[in-house]
Amino acid sequence: MKKLLFACTLLFLAGNSFGQSTFPVFRDSLLHRNRLLINGNFDVTGTSMRKEFVNTLAFGGYIDPEMKDRTLKSTRGNNRIGAFASGEVTYVSGVSSLFKSGKYSWLVKGGYYAIGNINYTKDAFKLSFYGNSYLGADTANLTGTRVSGMQFQKAGFGFYHKKTGSSLTLNVVNVQNQLGGYIRKGQFSQDPNMDSVSLHLNGDMTYSSGKAFSKGLGFAIDFDFYLKVPWLKDSATFQFSVQNLGAAYMFEPQTSYSPDSTYHYSGFTLDQIKNSGNLFGDNFSLLDSLNVEKKQVKRWVMVPAYIQIMKLVDVSSAKKLQSFFGIRFYPTIGIVPTGFAGLFYRFVPRVSASANVAFGGSSTVRGGLMLGYHGNNVGIQLGTDDIYGLVSKKGFGQSAVIRLSWVF
Repeated sequence: MKKLLFACTLLFLAGNSFGQSTFPVFRDSLLHRNRLLINGNFDVTGTSMRKEFVNTLAFGGYIDPEMKDRTLKSTRGNNRIGAFASGEVTYVSGVSSLFKSGKYSWLVKGGYYAIGNINYTKDAFKLSFYGNSYLGADTANLTGTRVSGMQFQKAGFGFYHKKTGSSLTLNVVNVQNQLGGYIRKGQFSQDPNMDSVSLHLNGDMTYSSGKAFSKGLGFAIDFDFYLKVPWLKDSATFQFSVQNLGAAYMFEPQTSYSPDSTYHYSGFTLDQIKNSGNLFGDNFSLLDSLNVEKKQVKRWVMVPAYIQIMKLVDVSSAKKLQSFFGIRFYPTIGIVPTGFAGLFYRFVPRVSASANVAFGGSSTVRGGLMLGYHGNNVGIQLGTDDIYGLVSKKGFGQSAVIRLSWVF
């Protein structure tokens, strides 16, 4: 780990961030045909860190005092930042039949995924990027700071219901990296003479290290259920989706800290811990210096699952304007639920635009825009979940979405 909890997750996911989008899922009537689906999405978002700060921190560069001060002005008492990742390929054999009834077919899928989230206090940001010189005789509050993330791949085989499109997939999961930590109670203070520090800490931190591609193996279930219901004067289809519900065993030992006490130490200099010093680095570790026990552990971890309920858009409908909305949860990693709603408009039969507003998650409120082409056999959608972040460096996020589909 390089700086504190912020940098470790951003570097952990940098360059690999794809994620679940808040754009509509398209529903068509071609359920009995073969389909190849490709989805990818880059998404980094937060409540307080502008993208100029996040990009410099994650990809390298100099964070000057002016940039830190601008970020501090937007930092609240409690803050969030998240990076999400998925690049997935799915093949559905709609023309095949399993079992004698002919109602079911099969699918295969695979891809690369990563997700990370940090909840942090304003004092945690100050201590990380200004050092302890700002603190004086005050006490920094670190309580509630949480970090979680996983970088993994999966490959699966599933059963597909040809009439409704519902499916159940069992996946094998390879974990490339994983980290998790939570400060249940944390206070950092220093002597008025600035020659010693005290740390009251109750929490835990466990993370993977090393260059091995596979550090854990496990399983996960994907489940999609579609239900058609009366809607206004017509009908609408809703999707209930559970993705990546499972666990993996980390057979490569992870580094683990589990402090639960008050620590007092004066054996290091201020130069070691100020100005974004490596509080958890290889050359100097604050927890090691405070004699907090470090262990190597092998353990089971939860795969970052999500649950989504959503009203779909019917691309086979003649309607020019349709609504969509939904809510998404990440129950295993403590992210605030995300709600979203938007409109789908078809300019001509093959060209559409979708606009949405999302709230919650790792951000506050953001808006997105997607353009789509809907051919007889090919579909293409391009967009962003954060239109403001796309055009302005003052934005708090950045996002790019691509979806490709081929029916044959």
